[in-house]
Amino acid sequence: MRNLIAVIYYLLAMFGCEGGTTIVSRSVIDGVDVIHSKTRIMAGIAHFECIASASGECHYTLFPRQCAPADGDCATQPIERFTMAAGATREVVGLPGFNACVTQADIPLGSDCKPPQGDEANEPR
Repeated sequence: MRNLIAVIYYLLAMFGCEGGTTIVSRSVIDGVDVIHSKTRIMAGIAHFECIASASGECHYTLFPRQCAPADGDCATQPIERFTMAAGATREVVGLPGFNACVTQADIPLGSDCKPPQGDEANEPR
């Protein structure tokens, strides 16, 4: 069913019925990419591209779009989490509206794309 919906969205997009959205996440320190990722959403298909990462991997956490950063329930319930090697791409069909967080480290994130408070491993020293 997800694939059928994606095909319908794709056909509508071909006729100009739907635009797309591109989200670029990039952090650079001293001229070196810490994380560089591009997400393109069009016609019900999300295309994720891990361009570069200091760790060699991009770690994605997707939250429902209606999640507010202060909403504790959403912060612990992502709709999907996955990891990709730098240089890799992935397409996901039929995702509901989502907000994406991407980091170079495999750490749990809240819907505000920050580690949960009280996480000793991420507290400043």
